[in-house]
Amino acid sequence: MNRNVLFLCVAWATTHGLSAARGDTAPIDVLLRSGTQAPNTESGALFANFSAPVTNDPGIYAFAATLSTTSANKTGIWIGTPGNWRLLVREGQAMPSNLGALQRVDRAAIALSNGDVVTFAARAGTGAGKLAIFRVTRAGAVTVVAFTGQQAPGLPAGVIFRDLGEPVINASGQIAFNASLQGTGITDANQGSAWLYSGGILRTVVKGGDGLIVSQPSTTVRDLLSPILNNNSRLAFGGVVQGPLVSPWNDSARWIATNWTPSIQTFGGTLVGIPGEGGDQTTLQIRRVLPSMHRMNSSGTIAFFADHEDWLSPSKFTHGIWTTTTSGIKPVAHKRIPVTALGEPVTFASFSSVVIDAVNQVHFKATIVGSNVTARNDHAFFTARTNGTIVQRVRGNDAAPGVPLRRMREIAPAAACGPNGELFLVAPMAAATPGLTFERVLFTSYPTGEMSKVVATGDTMTVAPGISRVVAGIPNFWAGTNQDGQPSAINASGSFVFRIEFSDGTSALCRNVLRPVCPGDFDGSRIVDDFDFTRFAEYFESLAPGPGDLDRNGVTDDGDFVIFAGAYSKLTCP
Repeated sequence: MNRNVLFLCVAWATTHGLSAARGDTAPIDVLLRSGTQAPNTESGALFANFSAPVTNDPGIYAFAATLSTTSANKTGIWIGTPGNWRLLVREGQAMPSNLGALQRVDRAAIALSNGDVVTFAARAGTGAGKLAIFRVTRAGAVTVVAFTGQQAPGLPAGVIFRDLGEPVINASGQIAFNASLQGTGITDANQGSAWLYSGGILRTVVKGGDGLIVSQPSTTVRDLLSPILNNNSRLAFGGVVQGPLVSPWNDSARWIATNWTPSIQTFGGTLVGIPGEGGDQTTLQIRRVLPSMHRMNSSGTIAFFADHEDWLSPSKFTHGIWTTTTSGIKPVAHKRIPVTALGEPVTFASFSSVVIDAVNQVHFKATIVGSNVTARNDHAFFTARTNGTIVQRVRGNDAAPGVPLRRMREIAPAAACGPNGELFLVAPMAAATPGLTFERVLFTSYPTGEMSKVVATGDTMTVAPGISRVVAGIPNFWAGTNQDGQPSAINASGSFVFRIEFSDGTSALCRNVLRPVCPGDFDGSRIVDDFDFTRFAEYFESLAPGPGDLDRNGVTDDGDFVIFAGAYSKLTCP
């Protein structure tokens, strides 16, 4: 096709204003809204504020909320579905193990199993009380998993829990957490521990002082941090080690465990062989492993952050993202690796988040440097595909999906990841709209390059029959894939739950379900119109890969024009 013909078409369409209608906000279900009666509470106890909700694969939701009531017990946790909500626990109720009354729970991180079991950490008792990890079934049966001051099961008499980390729970209801210990024989050098609760039994998996590195028997565990627990009972956690062979550059390690049996995954000094140029083998040496920066999927592949030795770097170390499976460890991306961001060569400068999906694709946010990089577009989300290629998904200063004439600023690092690598993301927008406190857009980024708006500040939403509200705020949501035990805003069916705040001070819990990809809809409006025609012309002119490459052959060419023309003639998306 003659490219000049396309540009004449673009000029004519722009001049005559064809297809200028804009798409509506994505279909959003309002699950609950503030100002309504809270289930299983006294008359007049209304929802005032909601915490970030979580969901599981069967499509059940759980959340903490604050009540507008004269009662002193203003917070609680609920579970259920629209029209079938149940109060699980409420501030002020008596807890088992003689802990006393439950204190506020609206700040608790709630994790939910596929069997509708909730786990969370909160305090109970008077004054500062005791921090405890609770397990609650949908029927409201409460079990205390652990609490501060408790004798640590299986450890010498007098060794007690001093502090507890946030718990995680997998699909079958196993619970894992880290804890610090105190008491007889416990010092700063051996106070860390990691625990698993399964089948009503609580046992330590690893504790301070354990020597788990066979090649370094003098190296022992000091601290344990942030476990993750997948749906196949695989536990992964990081920590700090000590010993005569340990320095500030190799004082961290990662372990995996099946139930209560741990094994070393990687530690400072680990050598990793990777293919080099011309088929040669290159060896990288991992140094510092970031113990708490990791995610896992149900198959057991783990994505984590670590530094490796790099003598060409000014610091002699390079930060990067790695994955590990039963077949070994491999690098995904690091600061010195060159990538192409929609035709523009760039280099990674730093990383701020990571998530891994069900098919082992790794998605991450990174800052970048390059000749055309500015402060407005120096960060982006990328996907590392299973074939080793890295593609840019969305970047700062991109057009805000579905919001005319607006551009995105710093994209938030949290990403809720769908079953096929779809990302729910949120970003503030440049250019203020008068009267709005927050200017944000929540949108979906599809693996094929398309984007779709879910909702943006300034949109008008119907929250109940005959009742509309103007969106004023889109708070952050839980990241992840609902596969590694951590609180998750998304499930395997692509159902995504989140909060919305309105201009009148009210709020709501909402749900959005992934919609089909809309080829050619570059601005995320769910309409393929003149705005998209102009964007496609830019890709077509430069033969660039990326969103304009609709047939995914690596270049935007005549084949893509045929696909785009078909979508343009239909106008609306499925």
